[in-house]
Amino acid sequence: NESTNNINDSTNSSLDNSSDNDSDNGSDYSITNNQDTEIIYFGIAQKPQTLDPRFLSDASSERLSTLIFTPLVYFNTDFSVSSNLVKINKISSKKFNFRLYENLPKFHDGTLLDINDIIATIEHLIKLKSSIFSSDLSDIKHINKVSETEFEIELNTPDHNFPTKLSFAVLPKSLLQNQHKFSINPIGSGPFQFISSKPNIKIRRIEDGQIIELVEIKDPTVRVLKLVNGEIDIVQNDLPLELVNYLMERNDIKSKLMNGSNISYVGFNFQDYLLKNVKLREAIAIAVDRKAIAEHFFNSKTRIAEQILPPEHWASIPLEAINFNQNKAAEIIKEISPNSRITLTYKTSTDPFRIKIATIIQEQLADVGIDLKIKSLDWGTYFRDIQAGNFQLYSLTWVGIRSPEIYEKIFSSDYIPPKGLNRGGYSDLSMDLYLSKAKINNDWSNVIHEARAQLGFIPLWYEGNYAAFRNSIINFEIYSNGNWDGLKSVKKIL
Repeated sequence: NESTNNINDSTNSSLDNSSDNDSDNGSDYSITNNQDTEIIYFGIAQKPQTLDPRFLSDASSERLSTLIFTPLVYFNTDFSVSSNLVKINKISSKKFNFRLYENLPKFHDGTLLDINDIIATIEHLIKLKSSIFSSDLSDIKHINKVSETEFEIELNTPDHNFPTKLSFAVLPKSLLQNQHKFSINPIGSGPFQFISSKPNIKIRRIEDGQIIELVEIKDPTVRVLKLVNGEIDIVQNDLPLELVNYLMERNDIKSKLMNGSNISYVGFNFQDYLLKNVKLREAIAIAVDRKAIAEHFFNSKTRIAEQILPPEHWASIPLEAINFNQNKAAEIIKEISPNSRITLTYKTSTDPFRIKIATIIQEQLADVGIDLKIKSLDWGTYFRDIQAGNFQLYSLTWVGIRSPEIYEKIFSSDYIPPKGLNRGGYSDLSMDLYLSKAKINNDWSNVIHEARAQLGFIPLWYEGNYAAFRNSIINFEIYSNGNWDGLKSVKKIL
């Protein structure tokens, strides 16, 4: 998954918090029940790739990070910014004031989080160019410590949405100075303390000592079998519709559904001699029957997407739907290539469910004159290819999008790799101008319309969230962004 601030894509593989490697020694397929009854076992499709919150690149790592660490800011259901640490006052679009709240949390080593830790974390991340947060903080001109409870940040250029870039974990200044290995022993100030990572990641809830064990089970069928068998207590997302329906019919399993906000999409390589033609991109977009796929393969809370931002986002705007029209798509393909069919390669992960979705898209495009070659790769190889621009078509899910500035990251000419996340090499003067104006007035409507007009990507759907858990589990909630915050309140009845 790519999570985002930073965009953390997730592959269209298990939507895609799935790691696509085979399980070691076939351990996914052994059903034994010798679990500790006091531990809550949380079955996940992909284990976090890192414990270090400075280098988050997948959704699982970001979701775990919010449990172990306290972020400087977090996001409300309408994607506005809040904080448990500071009150933020916008003095101007270039200057922001931060005043610390009282009763700040303690780090898990016993030290109290204070203003020096916050400032040290910001300064550290600015210099740490390998961190996903570095570029977002690079426009900071000066940090002024006004007192032990107040500081100000001045920017080089106006940025109305600057607070959205502050969702990084606050780290202890002393540990940063001593080059502590957070990847081995993550010490934060969040509601959970890290215990161990072998064989599975274990965390302890500070409030009551409840231990949660994250159990990686890549195969969704095996994950469900283990839930039914009592080897794990909870599963969340990454399940095909037939397994969701199966669990919802069981009396010994409780289910929850809600709308999701993470968007799945098809991406293009705009440097490709075929795909740089907007008419071809249009033909592909209207040849894919998104509604039929969502209805037959995803749960009932899945919504068709027309833009990156979900409807509840403050910057979202009404857009006319991309309507399924195979006849028109076939006509366009005939105009582009009157004497032969068009051949394209579509990359996805090795997750069986994602391959199934790719196969449906392949069949739909075949009907309009496009022969789609599906190339499935293990997650590591697949994501490296996407990052390197080594693709024609691919599909991923953006996880945790919070700011409309995602459009700048993926469509600005200034953000073509290695500098940024414009992996398809999109470059257009009109878009760059719209982006510049949006940064000034914080009105992103022209940018969103331009991305639609040029079909900078094909929005597919916001997959609905689903959780299933045993009857012994209470107080488990699910959230629109698919995070694991339900673990903060979950309890197990013994």
